[in-house]
Amino acid sequence: MNRHSALLLLLPLAGCLQKPPHPALHYIVGSPYEADGVWQYPEADFSYDETGIATVYPTRAPRHTADGEPYSPEAFAAAHPTLQLPAIARVTNLENGRQIVVRINDRGPANPARTLAVTPRVASLLGFSPAGVARVRIQVLPAASEALALSLPGGPALAIASAPVGHVSVSALPPLPGTASAVPAAPEKQAPAPPAAVPQSERPGLLSSVAPAPGALFIRTGIFTSQSYAELEAASLARFGATMIPRYGSGTLKVEVRIGPLASIPEADAVLKEVLAAGAPGARLVVE
Repeated sequence: MNRHSALLLLLPLAGCLQKPPHPALHYIVGSPYEADGVWQYPEADFSYDETGIATVYPTRAPRHTADGEPYSPEAFAAAHPTLQLPAIARVTNLENGRQIVVRINDRGPANPARTLAVTPRVASLLGFSPAGVARVRIQVLPAASEALALSLPGGPALAIASAPVGHVSVSALPPLPGTASAVPAAPEKQAPAPPAAVPQSERPGLLSSVAPAPGALFIRTGIFTSQSYAELEAASLARFGATMIPRYGSGTLKVEVRIGPLASIPEADAVLKEVLAAGAPGARLVVE
């Protein structure tokens, strides 16, 4: 074998050695990022319960999800723009009442008019329309999601363990007069509590059904604790017919600014695009 032939054989091997391995499965929230001109701000929310429009993963999906899992079109999995990864959630197709528990383990969809992207298998089981979309409700299941987060590298437990601990000095008090001195007993160490068992009803792949509740389509541009800020938002979007709706929760009155109802998903998509361009970056489609 001449020197030139040996070099050609080594080149593919060198390429494999230089390619960094994909990170293993881990818990992640992530930094803000821009997708299709809209900034997304990931945050952990174990009580998330929202509605919106779901779509199907594109045909050319990435080989791995954002939390390090191999992607499979047959998996009971989904992608969300901001939730912690992974999270366990129940997705309900509001148009036919079908429900399925999925593992949210990826970022997406890129389209700001879509709240969730599901695998082709999930879309088939939920009975998505031929257009590949559906009005859905997404409910994060707290017990299953917290247990999963605590079990993974990078999870909340590690963040707590890495917090700085101040120096603590311990000294024994002198014994009372007439009593024998005693060595203070060392405090007992508390064993960490085992993770709560995950109910069978919160395991990915579980199918169920409820009564259909398709609801009407709206564009929510924001929820405000200040009446004056809500009025400014509504005034700036008056040409779209923006209105203010009071919302009560946790003893606090908030004001939602929204547009609609809108007759169809295509109409809602078109209006949302205009609203985003008009300077309402937090606008999103909801179903009520």
